[in-house]
Amino acid sequence: MLQNTARDVEQKIQTAPKIETEKDNNVHQALKVNNKAVPFSKLEKALVIGIGLISLLMMLLLVNLRTSNAQQQRQIQDEATKTQVVVAKNTTLRQEISELNSSSRLLQIANEHHLTLRSDNIRNISK
Repeated sequence: MLQNTARDVEQKIQTAPKIETEKDNNVHQALKVNNKAVPFSKLEKALVIGIGLISLLMMLLLVNLRTSNAQQQRQIQDEATKTQVVVAKNTTLRQEISELNSSSRLLQIANEHHLTLRSDNIRNISK
């Protein structure tokens, strides 16, 4: 009886590696099968082409928007520069008007033309 049991154990030990090698072969065969390329379906091709076209369109739109934005910024800077020039010119003209209207200058012109200032002829008008 012991001999029968020993033979069964020896047979099980010997058959077990064979099963593992068969499994290894199956795994290698499955890997070989999985390495083959699967063709794209028509839907997948259409989706890839559609996404590519949309991406290209969005990139072109982005470049266009950035270009137009830069042009608008340039125009704004040009207008701001023109405005600053006009403001500086107006300030200069106001200062010149103030100098021309100063009382010391008016008195100097009056003295050059032999005119005199009478206090009784001066009237103050308020608005």
